Amino acid sequence: MLKNNEFGGFLIRVVLGVTFLLHGLAKYQEGIGVIQDRFINYNIPYADYVAIAVIFFEVIGGLFMVFGITTRFIATVFIFIMIGAITYAKFPLGFLQGYEVDVLLITMSLYLLVAGSKFLALDNFFIEKKKKK
Repeated sequence: MLKNNEFGGFLIRVVLGVTFLLHGLAKYQEGIGVIQDRFINYNIPYADYVAIAVIFFEVIGGLFMVFGITTRFIATVFIFIMIGAITYAKFPLGFLQGYEVDVLLITMSLYLLVAGSKFLALDNFFIEKKKKK
């Protein structure tokens, strides 16, 4: 029987995944070099590599999140990406008009990290179900 929180977790998972996917695609379309330059201007260490990693994890991680593949791992990656965005780019802007959406994305990711999301998740096909004794 489907529990209400399973459907709620599914909604959070899909919205979070689509959000990161679209942001990653926008960065990719803007150009990796442009994003690397922006990250350099934010004084992000190893900005060239971090830019590529962020784009990769936003696109691939967004897809994985939508389809429920390694949800907890991707949620953890999203948390680190958002903490980095707040730390290096948005904190000086303040909460409003700055990093309020990032806090929401961190909170959504934290929920999925703690609770998971098995409803309509492809992980269900790869993880052995515990046998009831």
